[in-house]
Amino acid sequence: MAGEPVEVGQFVSFARQALVNEPYLSNAAIIGELTKVTFARSGHTYFTLTDPNGSIDCVLFGGNASFQSQGIKEGNKLVALGGIDVYVKTGRMQFKASRVQPVKSIGELEKARQELILKWRNDGTINRPRKSAPLIPKNLHIITGEGSAALSDMQRLISDRWPGFGYTVVPVLVQGDKAPSQIVKAIEFAQKSADLIIVGRGGGSPEDLWSFNLESVCQAIIDCPVPVVSAVGHESDFLVSDMIADIRASTPSNAIERVIPVKDDLIAIIEQAHDRLDFAVTKIFVRQNERINNLTIRLSAAPMRGITNAKLKQSKLSSRMLSSIDKFFLIEKNRHRSIETILNSTNPTRVLERGYSMAINAKGKPVTSVMGLKQGDTLTVVLKDGEVETEVKK
Repeated sequence: MAGEPVEVGQFVSFARQALVNEPYLSNAAIIGELTKVTFARSGHTYFTLTDPNGSIDCVLFGGNASFQSQGIKEGNKLVALGGIDVYVKTGRMQFKASRVQPVKSIGELEKARQELILKWRNDGTINRPRKSAPLIPKNLHIITGEGSAALSDMQRLISDRWPGFGYTVVPVLVQGDKAPSQIVKAIEFAQKSADLIIVGRGGGSPEDLWSFNLESVCQAIIDCPVPVVSAVGHESDFLVSDMIADIRASTPSNAIERVIPVKDDLIAIIEQAHDRLDFAVTKIFVRQNERINNLTIRLSAAPMRGITNAKLKQSKLSSRMLSSIDKFFLIEKNRHRSIETILNSTNPTRVLERGYSMAINAKGKPVTSVMGLKQGDTLTVVLKDGEVETEVKK
């Protein structure tokens, strides 16, 4: 049964919101024949894609250069990546593309991608329960390209949010024929000791990012017993790994923001807990003292025959009060001990106390790889009880 009438513009706006908020429609790839194309003076490209079952108007803002550089002409079969949109003024639906490419370069890959998504939708893999990231990762592993800008951004953010935070970088190729097998092996290696894994890379063309659409890589993420964060490309990139990972980050930097807390914020929370505990304990003592004083006054005025019963009642109340206070202190003490344990476990100096050491170069920075070292370099080896100067022999 229809509801109250609404204005046309409002109805079209509702329809638009329903379409653009649907993940499958807002991050899609469509294949069709280019049957009409218009290059506007503004630089935008308006075109129509058609197949035997239908057609849709499309737009690629600033797309003239992309069409011309790829030699795309009417009659070509194209893959358009983007999402559905509705122009409210006219009620016209169109596909707003983020990029287009001839089908010869990516069409078959996109077909395999869509089949993989459909398979995992049907068997419930995409809708399976997800694992949560630990509050403070103790053994974070980052799988990404060695020396990449994405890795540099993540390392900078980790240093800003938690100076001295320990993590392991597992370098891999993130594009090309060898990338999928390296990523799979890296996930299998990391899951043996990690409590959280970030898999990702920076932005690039669809072909550059395609390793994260492949079944072998995505299946390794699904099978991993450790929570996995997919952090591939930019916000507009939406890979199969994003759909099946435990956590999807829009960028590698966003992955760090989502899983590494700010140390100073945690310390502030602990201090606030201390303050609340002190206030609560003081409040308990004040209330209990008031009750005892009131009982004392009542007992002093009570008949002699009621004194014995009143004393028994007071004793029981005192015992209950002391028991409650002891229990309260025990609970709060255990809470603080747990928080202290977490902080201590992430303290780099604890590693030194277990027999490990840390090498520091002449600039005072930790040495994490043999790359960049040469014979004759002077290093300082930090132990739990002091430092030792050493020299690289070979």
